[in-house]
Amino acid sequence: MRSMLILTSLTALASGCAKINDSYCDIASPLYFDTSVTIQWLSEHDPSLLREIVIHNEQVQGLCAGY
Repeated sequence: MRSMLILTSLTALASGCAKINDSYCDIASPLYFDTSVTIQWLSEHDPSLLREIVIHNEQVQGLCAGY
């Protein structure tokens, strides 16, 4: 009986319930800001991060617009 329970448990673990995403658009999403104050703060204190976020958002929009 115990071996049957172990076998059933291993089968359930092996089959898994996670979906494998094979598309960038399945996992990518734009990064939004709560307020314009956040944008202002980033432009003053970390402009490279702001630039990277804008680039990311443009890439998601360009690649996944019709997805």
